Amino acid sequence: MFKHVMVPALLSLAAAACSTVDKLGSEPITPPKLVPAWSSVYTVPYDSMVTCLAAPAASGFVVNIEPSSAPGTTTVLYVPQSAPQAESRYVVKRVPDGTIQVDWIRVGTVGGLDWLDVQARQRANRCGGIG
Repeated sequence: MFKHVMVPALLSLAAAACSTVDKLGSEPITPPKLVPAWSSVYTVPYDSMVTCLAAPAASGFVVNIEPSSAPGTTTVLYVPQSAPQAESRYVVKRVPDGTIQVDWIRVGTVGGLDWLDVQARQRANRCGGIG
């Protein structure tokens, strides 16, 4: 009796699993949204903040502006030459109250406490007139 109940139950489970796999296989995979390692608000003009962050950095860093599709937002890549896999960027946004928000986004950050995160915050603070 147990065999007669288990075989149909297992077949049902197998069919359900196959339909789930088929469904997952047809849906596009979207990468998770990256959370900033840190964010700061500055009172300097937007253009001067972007220009300062995009200026050449000390040797050992590659700095480039990445085209943005969102108005009032600019992305500045800031990557160490010795670790190009450390994808990192500033995202500079105009805030309606007239301030500028800078988000630091880096794959593999440990709560914004890594040496690169600290270097990036110091650079942003200098550009923003802090410290």
